[in-house]
Amino acid sequence: MAVYWITEVLPLGVTALLPVIIFPMQGLLPASEVCMHFVKDIVMFNIGCLTFAVAVETSNLHRRVALRTLMLMGSNPRLLLLGFMLPTWFISMWISNTSAAAMMIPIVTAVLSEIRETRIKIPHTWNVGDVEGTENGGQFPMSNRTKLEKTGDASQAHVSTLLSETHVNGKSTSHSKENADSLLDDDGCEAGTIPVASPSEYRRMCKAMSLCVAFAANVGGIGTLSGTGPNLIMLGIAQGVFHEYGLDSGVNFTSWMVFALPVSILCITLAWVWMSLYFFWPKNIFRRRKDTQHEKDKDTLVRQIIRRQYEKLGPVSFAEKVVIGHFFVMVILWLSRRPPAGTGWGSLFKPKYVSDSATSLLIAMSLFLFPAEMPDFPFLNTGGGRPRSVRAILDWQTVQKSYPWGVLLLMGGGFSLAHVCEVSGLSLWFGQRLATFNYLEPWQLTLVVSTIVALATELTSNAVTATLLLPILTQLAIELSIHPLYLLLPATIATSYAFMLPVSNPPNAIVFATNHLTVTDMIKSGWVLNMLGVLVVNLAINTWGMAYFQLQTLPPEFHAYHLSLNTTAPPILVGNMTSTVGL
Repeated sequence: MAVYWITEVLPLGVTALLPVIIFPMQGLLPASEVCMHFVKDIVMFNIGCLTFAVAVETSNLHRRVALRTLMLMGSNPRLLLLGFMLPTWFISMWISNTSAAAMMIPIVTAVLSEIRETRIKIPHTWNVGDVEGTENGGQFPMSNRTKLEKTGDASQAHVSTLLSETHVNGKSTSHSKENADSLLDDDGCEAGTIPVASPSEYRRMCKAMSLCVAFAANVGGIGTLSGTGPNLIMLGIAQGVFHEYGLDSGVNFTSWMVFALPVSILCITLAWVWMSLYFFWPKNIFRRRKDTQHEKDKDTLVRQIIRRQYEKLGPVSFAEKVVIGHFFVMVILWLSRRPPAGTGWGSLFKPKYVSDSATSLLIAMSLFLFPAEMPDFPFLNTGGGRPRSVRAILDWQTVQKSYPWGVLLLMGGGFSLAHVCEVSGLSLWFGQRLATFNYLEPWQLTLVVSTIVALATELTSNAVTATLLLPILTQLAIELSIHPLYLLLPATIATSYAFMLPVSNPPNAIVFATNHLTVTDMIKSGWVLNMLGVLVVNLAINTWGMAYFQLQTLPPEFHAYHLSLNTTAPPILVGNMTSTVGL
C-alpha cells in the first residue's frame, strides 16, 4: 500500500480500499473489523466539516472574505502579499487546503493580469524619455516631480484602468498594448504611458503572489483539528492507542487549537517576513514608500481592480449570513464542549459519549434545512397568494458533486492499516528496532523525527506520510517511555511543511500550474520555511505543549504495559523529559 500511495499507481482513495480485500484474505483481520475503521468517530467528524466547507463554497462566502481583506491592503507589494496570505490562511483552517488555494488563485491571476495590462498615462508636458527606466520601478524623476508640484500639473497624471471582466473561474479579457498606448487625456491631448509595475517587479510579484497562496494554505491547515487530513489521522491513532489503556488522549478541538494555533500564527508570520525579504529585497522592506503621484495612482489602480471584483459579488446575501451564523455557532460549540478551565456543555451527558463529531454533524444537517433566501412567512403574506418555495443552503446533489469522497476513504484505509500493524506486531517490531535511538535526549529525538517527517512529506502527500509514520512513532514513544503525544504532535504538524516541490500536495500543484514558477523557485523559497517550521514546532512542544498536555510524565498504564513486555532495550527515564521543560 505504501508503494501504491507514494507512486499513485491508483487514486489514493482506491488504494485505501485494499485493506478490505487483502487483510481478510491473509487472515489478519475479519472484513467486518476492517470496515469498522471506515466509519470511526473521526471520519464522521470530517464528514460534518467537509459538508460545511461545501456550504461555504456554494454561498461564495470564502471569496467575499478574501476580496474584503485585499481591499484593505493597497498596492504595496509586501502588504498585497499579506493580503493574499491572511484570507487563505484563515479559510484553510475551515475548508480543505486544496479548496482554499483553488479559490484564491483566480483572484491572484485577475489582479496580476490587470497590473500587467494597465499603464499610467503621462501628460504631454512630460517627455517620455525623462521617465526613469522601468527596471527601476518606473518612478518619475525628481526634477519632473518638483516641477509638477510647483505648477500643479501633477493632477493630470491619472490611472487608465483597463479593467477586464474577470469571471469567478479566473478567465479574463486582455487588452492590447496598442489600445493602452492610444488613450488620450481628458483634454484630448496625446499622452505617453508607463507600466504600473516594471518587468522585473512584475515577475517577482507573480512568483511571490503564487507561492504565498500555497504556503498560506499549508500553514493554515495546522491551526484547527479539521484543517487538514493528518490532524484527524493523528487524532484517530491517538484515541485508539489511549483507549486501549483506558485513557483519554486529551486531544480535542480546543486542546489542538491551544497547541497548534500559535504554531500556525508563528509560521504564517515567518513565511510573510521571509517571502518579503526574498522577493522584494531587504533594502525595500523598511523603506518608507515615497509619496509620488505614480505610487498614488498605482495604489488607486490595485484598489479599483479588487473593488470591481468585490462589487461583482453584490450585497451580502441571505445565504452568506446563514453560513456565517452557522460558522460561529459551530466554533462556539466546539470550544465550549471541554474548555481548558471549568466544565463545558459536554458534562451534561455521559462521560466520553459526546464528541466534536456531534457538533459538526448537527451543523451540517442544519444547512440542509435553512433556506438560501428569505422565505415568505405565511403571517407576513398580505397578498393572499401561495408562498413561494425556497431552496435550502445545501442539497444532496450539490454535496454529492462537490464532496471529496477520496479523503474519507483515505482516512479509513489509513486507520485500518494502522490497526493491522498493531495487532500483527509490526509497529512493535519497528518500535523496538528504532529504540536504538535511546541515547538521544527526548528533545533531540523530536527534532530528528520532525525533520525526517518534513522531508518525507515533500515526496508524498501529507495524509500518506501521517498514515505510514504515526503508528510507528507511537510505538517508538512507548518503547522509550516517552509520552506518545510528545512525538505525535510535532510529527503531525511537520506533515504540513510541504513547501519545496509541486508534487508535495495539491496546493503546490495548483500554484505551479499558473506557469509563474519553476521547481527551482519553490525549492529556493521553500527550504527556509521547512527549516523555520521545524524549529517552531520543536519550540512549541517543549514549552506550552509540554505544559498543557503534561508531557513530562508518562501515564502509569503505559509503564505497566512496557514492563509486561520484558524488553531489554534500556528506556529513557522520565526524568530526562523533565529536564527539557525549559528548552
